[in-house]
Order: sequence, then C-alpha cells, then structure tokens
Amino acid sequence: MSSTLNYVFALVGAVLTLSILSGIVYHVCPNHTGQWSYKTPEADDIVTTLSVGPWARLTSSSSGLELTAKERFTDSKLPVRGYLGRKKSGHNMVNCKNKKDGLCFNRKDGFRLEVFSSAIKRKPIRKVKDLDCITISWEPPANSSIKETPEDCFDLSGFHWFGGFEESCQTWPMNGYNINSSAFITADSYMGRVFGSVIEGIFLSSSGLGIIVEETTPLYVSINQGGLPHLCLKGKVGEGTPFFNVTKPFLQYDVCLSANVLTLWQGISARHIPTPAFAPSFEVIKRPIWCTWAVYYDKINQSIILDYAKSIRAHNLSVSQLEIDDSWTLHYGDFNFTTDRFPDAAQMIQNLTDLGIPATVWVHPFFNKDSKTYQLLKEKGFLVKDIDSDNPHSVSWWRSKNESGILDVTNPDAVQWYLDTLNYLKVTFNVTSFKFDAGEAIWYPGKYKVQNPVASPNYLSSKYIDLALRSDMNQKRQEMRVGFRSQKSSLMMRIIDRESDWSHTLGIKTVIPASLVFGMMGYPYILPDMVGGDGSPDKELFIRWLQVSTFLPVIQISNPPWRFGDDVVQLTRKFLQLHEDYADDIFDLALNAIKTGEPIIRPLWWIAPQDEDALPIDTEFLLGNNLLVAPVLEWGARSRDIYLPSGQWRDENTGEIVQGGVWLLNYAVPLEVLPYFTKIA
Repeated sequence: MSSTLNYVFALVGAVLTLSILSGIVYHVCPNHTGQWSYKTPEADDIVTTLSVGPWARLTSSSSGLELTAKERFTDSKLPVRGYLGRKKSGHNMVNCKNKKDGLCFNRKDGFRLEVFSSAIKRKPIRKVKDLDCITISWEPPANSSIKETPEDCFDLSGFHWFGGFEESCQTWPMNGYNINSSAFITADSYMGRVFGSVIEGIFLSSSGLGIIVEETTPLYVSINQGGLPHLCLKGKVGEGTPFFNVTKPFLQYDVCLSANVLTLWQGISARHIPTPAFAPSFEVIKRPIWCTWAVYYDKINQSIILDYAKSIRAHNLSVSQLEIDDSWTLHYGDFNFTTDRFPDAAQMIQNLTDLGIPATVWVHPFFNKDSKTYQLLKEKGFLVKDIDSDNPHSVSWWRSKNESGILDVTNPDAVQWYLDTLNYLKVTFNVTSFKFDAGEAIWYPGKYKVQNPVASPNYLSSKYIDLALRSDMNQKRQEMRVGFRSQKSSLMMRIIDRESDWSHTLGIKTVIPASLVFGMMGYPYILPDMVGGDGSPDKELFIRWLQVSTFLPVIQISNPPWRFGDDVVQLTRKFLQLHEDYADDIFDLALNAIKTGEPIIRPLWWIAPQDEDALPIDTEFLLGNNLLVAPVLEWGARSRDIYLPSGQWRDENTGEIVQGGVWLLNYAVPLEVLPYFTKIA
C-alpha cells in the first residue's frame, strides 16, 4: 500500500508542476446534456450562398459563414453544418488570385479564409476511392501580433462522431465529451490530461463527413464547450502554449465527404494514414506478456522475478515474455541493474531463458539529477536545454518533481548513445527487448530548446517512437504507449494504464472504446493494459477483464490468477488457449494491416455502416469482419443485451444459428462465459 500511495503522491506533484509550467487543462469525465442551434439570419439580412466543389455549400451572412454538406451526396437525411469563424462577422469575399478552384474571404481583423474545392495537392498514400475533399485555411495578417485564429465549429448533433485521441474517459462515439479548448498534443490521460498519449487530428461522423487537420497546425480543440454540441478547432501560439516557438497562428484542415462512415474511413486512411511496415512478433500475439508492475510495483528483486516466472510455469500458463518493470536500476536514468537487488542479473535472465521466457525491461527518456548518467549527458549536450542557456531543461515526471532532464530525441548523437546503451543491456545481460514508457510532448514544459527544432511538439513523440523502433528490429517485441503520425513504426501500442474498477474513468469500460479509437487512428497492434488493471482487482473483475482481452491482438497479465484460486487459474488457461486458437487469424489480420491499414479490432459499423443500432455500440467489437465479441462489463451481471448486425451468426457457446439485425435480450452470461459469434453468411 505504501508504494502505491507514494506513486500517487508523485503523480500529483508532477501534475501540479506541469499544470503551472504548461498551462494544460485538466478535466473529469463528462455528462453532457447541452443543446444548441445555429443562429438563423435576420429577415433583412443579406444572405449569399455559394457552392464549393461537388458537395459543399457556403452561406455568408452577418451571422458568419456556414458550411453545409449537400444532402444529395450523402446517405444521411440531414446535412452536417460547420460554422467558420464562429462568433465573428465581417467576412468580405475577395479574389483568390492564382487559386481559381475556391473562395477567399478577408475579415476586418485581417485574417484571410481560403476554401478550396479540392484538397491541397498531396500524393495519396494508397489509391483513394469515394472521397471528395475541400481544404479550409485561416492565415493571419502580415506583421500582426495576433496569436489566435478564428474558431471553426462543427455541429455534433444528429450524428455519431468518432475522434482521433486517447482519453481517460474513452467513449465511442465521442459526442458525450465535455472538453474545453485545449492544446492538441500528446499527453498523459492517466494524470488527468485532456488528450492522451496517442492522438491524430482525425474526426469522423456517421454522416460520411470527416475532418483531417494538417499535422503541423498549432491546434486547440474543444468538444461541447459551454454546453454547445460542437467540435471546435482553432490555431493558437505564443506564451502559455506548447507552440511557443511558432510565430504566427494558422489553422488548416480538410473536410471530406463519402457515402458513409466506413467508406469515409477507407478514403481518409488511403489519403492520410501510413500503414505499418511490418507486424510485431508472432510470439507476443500468440501468448501473453507478463509484467511485474501491478503485482509488485517497484518492489522487485532477483529472487522475486525468478519466483514469479517459476510460478507462471508451475501453473502451466503460457507466456511470450516477462517485463521487468520499475525499478531495476539504482537511479532513474542509470540503465544498469542495481546490484543490491540484482546481484547477478545476467544469471537471472539466463535462468529465465532456461524456463523459455525472454526478458524485457522498462525504459524511459528521463534522467534524474541523482543519476550518474545525468551528469554525463549534461556534459555531452544530449539533454533538452533551457531556452536561454545550455543548461538542461528541468522536467517533472511521476518519479521526480522538477529534478530530471529529458533526452533530446532530435539530436542524432543522443539517440545513438541511447540505442548503444540499450544494446549494452542486450549484449551484457541478454535482455530481449524493451517496454518504452512516456515520450509525450507534455513532458517538455515551458520554454526549451532542442538541437533540431520541430514544427510541432508532437514530432518529439514521433522521434521517440523512431528511436524505439530501432531498438529491436529483429525480434520486434518492443512496446510503446505514445503515437503521433507514427503508424509506420509497427510497434505494439499500449493503452495507457487502467484502474482496477468497473468505471468509465480508466476502468474496464474504456478498454473497448480505446481499442476502437486506436484502430481508427491507424494503430492496429493494440496492447491493452494489464488484465484487471494496475491495482488490486477482485476475482470477478479479473475474469471479466481477461474475457475482454481474449480476442484483442495482445494479452498482458501482471496480477497472477493463482491469487484468486484454482478455478481462476483454470479459467485463465481456458481463455489463453482460446486466444491462442485464434492467433493465426489475428496475425493474418496484422499482415493485412500492412497492405490496407485496416484495424484488427473493428467497430460493429465496419460491417453495418448505416445501421443505427450498430453505430454507437461501445461494448462489443469485431475481430476482423466475421467474429463478434460481447464481453460483460458490469459488476455482478450474469446477463447482457447483445446486438448482432445483419447476416447469419453462429453462437460459439451454444452452436445456435441466429439471424442478425436483432438484439439478443438478457443473453445469459455466467462468470465463466464469454459471448462470441461467428458470421457464417
């Protein structure tokens, strides 16, 4: 208990420090009920309606500019509305000069709005079908001190919207969020940040309309702010923002339309989302990763780890690798086994190897000031520096309050030093691979400088991922928790730490929504957090969490099932074997993602994009197109309602054939049962 409390206190300290330095907004889970509609122009108002491309209609009045998707182009009954430069008037249409395929407007404050009938020319990543886009761009006036663009808002009401970001209260769809305008940077949702470790500026609606924000935009996003059902975007730079080194605010994004949400995703994916270069190790897909964190926290030593591994084998449970988590070093940043607790780490890992268990270790980009490595990297200039000196920039994280430095991932020599250090662990101790922690832009608070400046702080996350990729190019067993424009990396992407509870705040109810969002963003190799969460789950929560994880790409376990009795050990064997039975199918889907970018874990609307029942479901998922999984997520529940989209489905628990397009009400689900269905026609 004491180690857990210390960890919580460290988190709180780091949160308070970072909130002061970065001006980051924190929030709690939403309960949105607000309603709002666009102001109707007055009777004597001059209204001008203009067409942009094959589907967009732009209406200009004293109320502002309204963008509408023409009804005839979409399967939806209602158009989607966007309000450009919300709350502002005074738009004057002007000549676009050499840009003949769009409309341009100047505002009284000097901002220029450009709306083009085809997206700014870029080479699509793959062949694009059934997608028509326009580009919207706000540019500031020359020689201006303005630090914020006008705000564009899109009405969420009437459709289901799906957003490209990890979040502590992960929902699917995202309509229920209540997020005030916040910097769209990679952050740590476990510590209360608005946006999480994996983000992409992609927002899709069930109408078939989607938004893709240009990746260098200094983006701020709000959802349902002030009770208005809006997704709002703006550019913001300067003091108090993570974009302090960007001189001028701008906002650029594409708005694309397709027949439905599935063809929309396919088109946007082909146009904007890279595919993985390769798949992770088949072994980590086939068998679970075991980790020391939730069961031991930082109270680990050589004998504890060996006993843990022997217990896994003694209980006849499968394992792909064992992660030696925090804390195997004496000081954070000294990447060497501390000899007081690991007197012979090489022999320990040899013993694990003899048990058929590869060992991986937890690593991070931080170097606490009490470590020997901190002084070394300070002298080499390998740490991020203060904006006005060559001193290391002090950062806070959950293991240090303002007493740490962070690796400059833009410095090739620093990156090579880090990789050489990891290779030392491989050669000296036979470490197989690594669990990479942190890497988010939020860990760079205030003003700082790096050797090679980047256009957005989110690219610091991308460069950290590039480093991680290079650490294990052979076995491909490494894992990450951060992502931005990093789909090519092909790494297992870990969902941020979960709490051991039944809630929708980092609890079991967020696992499926987070998995669906990751897949939508182009990260198919999902590693859910540890079965039962990071705390001390009870027996029922452990079993239900194991069932949730059974058909996800990778399973991770820390709290051992033998804690709960022999019956739980037997159930664990059963569900691990079930996962193993489908491992070839999962790996085939992993290989398919390399070609198509398609997720392994898919929402029900993937096979029923116009089914109003399927669109908002967040408690079921598809493995590929033909296996539907409906785990229990409620404490004490022994039945649940299950929706089956159209088609014929075989209940794999009973063998019964069910005609789809129906709800199975009060489907019996004893504790040992996981409902799953195969589509046979």
